[in-house]
Parts: sequence; C-alpha cells; structure tokens
Amino acid sequence: MRSCCTNWPLTLLLAVALQGPVLGQGQQGSGSPYSAYGLGGLVGTTQAGLAFMGGAGVAVSDPFCVSHINPASYTQLGRPVLETAVALRGQQYISGDRVQNGHRADLLGLSLGIPFGNGRWGLALGMNPVTDVGYRINDAGTIPGTNSAVRYEYSGSGGLDRAFFGMGVTPVLVKDSLGNGRRLSVGANFNYLFGTIDEIRKAYYPRSTGYVNTLIRSSLTLRDPVVGIGVQYEGDLVKKEQRTDKGLRYMVGASVELPTDLNARRTNLVSSFLLGASGVEFPLDTISLLEGARGTVGLPPLYVLGFTVLNDRWSVTLEHRRRDWRQLKVNVEGYDVGNDLGNNTSTVLGGGFRPAADARGTFWTSTIYRMGFRYTDDYLVVAGEQLQEIGMSFGMCMPLMGSTTRSRLNLGAEFGRRGSTKEGLLEQRFAHLFIGLTITPDLREQWFKKRRIE
Repeated sequence: MRSCCTNWPLTLLLAVALQGPVLGQGQQGSGSPYSAYGLGGLVGTTQAGLAFMGGAGVAVSDPFCVSHINPASYTQLGRPVLETAVALRGQQYISGDRVQNGHRADLLGLSLGIPFGNGRWGLALGMNPVTDVGYRINDAGTIPGTNSAVRYEYSGSGGLDRAFFGMGVTPVLVKDSLGNGRRLSVGANFNYLFGTIDEIRKAYYPRSTGYVNTLIRSSLTLRDPVVGIGVQYEGDLVKKEQRTDKGLRYMVGASVELPTDLNARRTNLVSSFLLGASGVEFPLDTISLLEGARGTVGLPPLYVLGFTVLNDRWSVTLEHRRRDWRQLKVNVEGYDVGNDLGNNTSTVLGGGFRPAADARGTFWTSTIYRMGFRYTDDYLVVAGEQLQEIGMSFGMCMPLMGSTTRSRLNLGAEFGRRGSTKEGLLEQRFAHLFIGLTITPDLREQWFKKRRIE
C-alpha cells in the first residue's frame, strides 16, 4: 500500500496530467485537482460587487457593500445592507492534447452591514467560505516487479469557512458644505475560522496477486479565532470650488490579518476491504487507527494595501495582497500539507463608473459598471513550479426599485487561467458567473434606529 500513501498529492496531479485515458471525474471532480494541496484552493473575494473589480476592497468606498477585508470601511455604509451571492463556475483542465471539463455552483456566504452614530460608526457580521477542497481522481499503475495492474482512487471534500463580526469608527471627520475635507476610519474584525478537510485514498488489487484492497480515510478539523484590523484615510486631490465641480479625492487603505495558531484535530484510519461482484465494498480489517490526534496549524499574517482615486461618478483602485505561506507551521501528528508552499501575492487593478452623479438617475445611468484585472502568485508550489493565476472580471450593479430603495442586482463574470502545462503539469482555465443580491430597506424606513417618540 506504500505506493498509495507516499507523496500522494503529486501522484494525484500526475494522474491528471499524464494519464488522461484513465482519468475519471465524479461529483467531487468538478473541483480543482490542485485543491488536494495545502489547505485547499483559496476562494478569494466573496462579495459579488467587489469581484467585478478583481476582488479589490481594502481602499474601496461603497455605501451599499460590506468589504470585510477592511473593517474600517464599515463606517462608509450609507444604509443597512444585506448581501448574498452565488458563483457558477466552469473549469477546463488541459495537459498536452488532453482536455477535461467540470462545473459547479458555490454559495458565497451572507453578510449584514449596519451604519449608526451619524455616519461615524458601522458594524458588520456574516459568514463566507475561505478554502475549498473538492476532487475525485482515478489512476492506474502496476505492482513493482510485476505486470499486475493496480487501480488508485483519490478523493477529497470540505474546506474552511469564516464567521466574522467587526466594527469601524471614524475618529477624524472634517467636511465643508461642498464635501471637501478629510476622513480617518479604523476598524477591527473578530473572525472565527472553522472547517474539516476529508480525504480518501483507495488501492484496488487483482485477487490473484495476494494483495488486499486498502483504504485510507483521514480528516483534519481546524478552528480558532483570528483578528483583523484595518484603516482608511480619505482626502482631497482637487477641491470643489462650487457644487457643480466634480472634484477629485483619494483614499488609502490598509489591513492586517494577524497570525494565529488554529487548533487542529486529526483522524486517520487505514483498513482493508473486499470488492464484491456488484461493486459493493466489504470491510475486512483495521490496519491502523489514529483518532483525535491534537495539534496546531500556525497561519501566517495577511497584509493588504490599496490606493484609490475617485469622484462622484468613477473610481480607480490599485491593491496589493501578501501572505507568505512558507511560514505555515504544522504541528499535527502524521499530517503533511503534501508539497512546498510559496509566498502568495496578488496585485489588482480595478475601477467603476456610474453615469449619474448619484443613485437618482434612470435605470442605466444609476447602474454601476465595474471591471478589474488581477495577477496572482499562488500559495502552491507543485513539482518545483509556483502556480500563477491571471484573471479579468467585469459586471454591473443594477438598481432594484431605485425610487424607493438602494437594493441592487449584481451580475458579472470572471475569466482567467491558473498554472501551465510546463514540466508536464496542468493548466486550469476558468469562467465564473457571479449573481449577487443586495437588499436595503425602503428609503422611508429606518432600521436599527431608536425612535425619539414612542
């Protein structure tokens, strides 16, 4: 069974890249084979409106969007806002002249933002995915020293999720009647990361060889709080001299997710089984069992810095993110991330435009049109090659019942690729469709505000 256990993630990827004729995908195969590495594939931005700008959000001012990457932005909320979104993902995997396709739908979570304190305070809470594991790969080989065939099956599911609660405050707010001035906001998030990564590896041997079929079933459960802090500063580039002037402002944003040690619990079961004529598996014996082994997984810090130039109609933002996964510390009995990890960096250029100066125009002039580009050095290093990802996104934030609410329908797409076919590896091309919904109260209603007179 050693061939099924040793360096299995690399074996899994080579099965995709080199053994095209025997590769099969089931329900879990709609995910990426790269999710077998590390803690799974990073989900990225879960707010549809921000995904249209390449995922930028640390220096973004949107009164009807919760940008949880920077809790200082909660003070910019103009109304209570409830957001959710789904992503319809199409994947294509290429190795040489072999092509495989997959698709799936992901719920991107739910968030609620609430402004209060006359625009000086804001809070937000919600839940969203952080990493995703989902694959099923079949491979074939031979028993060393013989011509007897052996079939391997690798599958995985699960991932990490985040529940968050955060608050922001504006200690400095200086504005004149034309809107010129400066604003300093700070905030903090209390995040709780949790989730389980399940993996199954099987080896099927011909009965004539004398080997028994073997199964390895393992799970890693992680959970613990993580603290994030952020700051935004907004000032004037070109001041307004009269109300008809457009003016020009800038915003600088920064956030840090502090390092933390996640509590980990691992279970690993190795057993043998018989395969019946109808395909039913009958367990035989337990070879080894590791149950509830405890340890820690130390996450490195995440740094995000952004700069935005904006006025009442358009904005352009540049953002850079960095998390050095080489500093990941795993202290769990028998667990290995399966490969080298790298310095994960991402650079994003995004922008938005609304023809009307405010949300009181026609449907099309009140719609916000957004576009973004991003380049990422992935945190995975496979066969000595660090994966790179490039993507382009665009979309529209369209008003719903614009005369009575500030609710939106967010509709957009992202296209890109990840990895390459160099060194016989795998190139992943993707097309994602985002559908999001932003709900705000009727303009005549005041949610979460205490009445002065009962």
